[in-house]
This record gives sequence, C-alpha cells and structure tokens, in this order.
Amino acid sequence: MTLPPDYFSKTLQLVFIINIPQTLVAMWFSFVCMGLFPKNYGRRIVIYSILQSIYVAIPFLMITTWIHAINGLLSMFVFISFIFPEFKIKLRILVIFFMMIVCASFEVFYSYISQYFGGYDAVRYNYPAFTISIVWPGICLIALITGFLQWKKIHAAKQIRQFIIHIKSVPYFFLFILLIVQVILFMLFFAHLFFQQFPIPMLQVAFIIIFGLFIYMAIKIMQIIVKLRIEGSYKSQEMYISDLNKMFASIRGQRHDFANHVQVMYSMLSLNKYDQLRTYMQEVVEEIQSMNVAIVELPSPALAALIQAKTAIALEKKIRFDYLIHSASLTFSSVTSIDLVRIIGNLVDNAFDEVVKLPPAEREVQLEMYIHKEELYITVTNRGIILTSEAIEQIFRPGFTTKADGHTGLGLANVRERAASYNGQVTVDSDLERGVTFTIKIPNTKQTKAKQA
Repeated sequence: MTLPPDYFSKTLQLVFIINIPQTLVAMWFSFVCMGLFPKNYGRRIVIYSILQSIYVAIPFLMITTWIHAINGLLSMFVFISFIFPEFKIKLRILVIFFMMIVCASFEVFYSYISQYFGGYDAVRYNYPAFTISIVWPGICLIALITGFLQWKKIHAAKQIRQFIIHIKSVPYFFLFILLIVQVILFMLFFAHLFFQQFPIPMLQVAFIIIFGLFIYMAIKIMQIIVKLRIEGSYKSQEMYISDLNKMFASIRGQRHDFANHVQVMYSMLSLNKYDQLRTYMQEVVEEIQSMNVAIVELPSPALAALIQAKTAIALEKKIRFDYLIHSASLTFSSVTSIDLVRIIGNLVDNAFDEVVKLPPAEREVQLEMYIHKEELYITVTNRGIILTSEAIEQIFRPGFTTKADGHTGLGLANVRERAASYNGQVTVDSDLERGVTFTIKIPNTKQTKAKQA
C-alpha cells in the first residue's frame, strides 16, 4: 500500500495539535458534566486521549469518512472498556455519547472558520502555528468552561447519568440508543456538507431513517409520559390504601385490647390503687384520642387519613410523632391531594425508618405544613445521624438506599421529582441540635398566574 504524500508529517500534526487536545478536553468535559470526579481518573483520561488519538489518526488519510466514523466509535468503546473497566456498559455508552457531542461541536466550529481560509484540510495541514491559532481557541474555551464547572461543582448531566444507569426498563434504554443513532446520522449529514460528498441514495436512506426514528421516538415518549402518570396515580393509591389498612389494624388492635384494659382497671379499683388507676386511665385515654385527633382537626380527608395512619404506625414503633398543619395550608390549591400524600408520606416514612434505630426515648419526628409569602412549606424533622453534603446528594439518587427489607430507594427521589413538577425545591439541613430537616417549598402557581392576568 502506497502512503499518501507527507503522510507522517500530516499524521503527527493531526495527533498532537488536534486529536489529543480535543479528545482530552472532550472526555474531561464529559466526566465533569456527569459528576464522575475527573481528579480520580486524571491519569487514565490522559492515557485514553493519547492512545485513542494515535489509533484514529494512523488510518485517517487512507480511509473514507464514514469508515473513519465507524472505526472511531468502535475504538472509543474498546479503549474506554480497557482503561475504565469498572464502568458499566451503560456508562461507557453515555461517556461516548457526550464525547461525540463535544467533538461534533468542535468540528462544526472548525469547519465554519475554515471556510474563510480555504477549507478544513487547508487549515488542518497548514503550518503548525497557523493550525494552532485556528483550532486551539475553541479547545481552550471548552477547557475554561470545564474548569469553572469543576471548581463550582456544577454537574449538569449528573441526574441523566444516574437515570440511565439505574433504569431497568428496556424501552427507556432503547430510546437512548436510538438517540445516539440519530446523532451519528446527523454527523453523516454534517460530514457530507463539509468534508466528503456521499452518494445521494445513501443520504436519502439516512434521511428516511432519521425521520422514522423521530416519529417513533415522539410516539414512545408520549406513551411513556402517559404510563408514568398512570403508575404515579396507582402508587399513590396503593400508599393511601396501605396507610388506611395500617390505621384500621391499629384501631382493631385497640378494640381487642380494650377488654384487657377494663380488666386491669377493675383490678386496680378492687385493690384501692387509685393513683395507679388514674395514671393508667390517662394513658389509655391519650392513646384513644391520638387516633381521633387528625380527623377532627384536618378537613382534608386524604391528609387526615394519612396523618391517622402515620400516628398509628408511630404508636406501634414507640415514636413521638408531632404535627402542626396550619389551616391556611389546606386551602393551597396548586398541589393535588395525591401528590401531597406522596410527598408527606415518603418524608415521614423515611423519618420513621431513621429514628427506629435510636433508643425509644430519642425517637422524635415533627411534621409542619404552612404558607409563607404565597408559598407552601412542608418540613419533616427527625433525630438521627448528621448528614454530610455528599450524603445529602446521594440520598436523592434513584435506587440509593441504606435500608434492607426490599426498600427500592425511590422514596426521596420521588419527593424531589414531585416537588420539581410544581417548580418547587427540596432542601436538607442537618445539625446536632435538631437532627435532619427536609424542607419542601412550592410556589402558588395559580396565584401567580392570577396576578399576571
């Protein structure tokens, strides 16, 4: 095989002036966006950038553009699998996807600028100083942005990474793969416009595939949205029914124990133990009243049932459960009763799970709901361990849990998702004095729209 003219000089210039800096910055940017902490992978990122850049550059001048694209994608997967073996396949594909987007952005920028200097090849294989003056400004800009994001700990795609890694539904992951295919086909059109003319029939087939994938993905996304809404309603109803069943079980238990209470009180009365009788009767009365207070104080049936159920569970687990629900908050119409039950139920359940680890005397959970400046506030506080900033970030990750017994780790993730659907915020405070406090703040969107009108 005869090598192209100036093969070695052009290949060296391609490797050291374009490929290595571009690959290094693209992977660094991808890791920072996904919250993978590049400082832990710095040496391997450099090794990957060098090996991948050399491998791709060697045959670049001897193969067509579309073969180069396929070779580049396959080699990216192979090198990432070899250098980052701890990454799961989903994460490897996600890293490749982000790197493709960054590299494609570089190529668009280079191609646009190169039009004014005789074309991309004229810039790429010009004097090194000239090529650096055209190519490196874009690379340096992305590097500065990446450094700023890493310094401020801004991980824009971290939730996307967590979602892709933890999804177990095949349709979701299939849609992600289709998205990658669309990006690859788009890059084919881009290469046709700026680098190499492809046969028209090939472009027509690619266009038909892209259009078909777009229609299919649009339909599937709408189906998924509808399915998620239905599943959310079912889960809320299941939680609601489960809490009601627990409440009824507690009431049945009270009725069953009532005969025993009467026998004890009769025995105390017969033995003239009036002080002990008075104390015992007070405890029985308080227990019975605690099961009826929520339905008297709360006009919202769903919320009253939830509070009663949680009160029954608290009694069973020897937890002191105090709640203060201001009447004004019950008129807050921006949040549906179903979502209110989901948010409060998950927060209280999480608090109960934490305090049962403590001695009975320290098991305290407080719930408060009120309105301040036309915003709904829901706070749940529990005693327990102090959470670090890293731990606070982890507890909202879908699938993350420190509990056994079949916990899915989706409770707090659902709380954040439901609050975000109302443009709300979830904050966590942790200190020695109060323990851990979850605060939900939801704006009154209906009130805001009325004022704007």
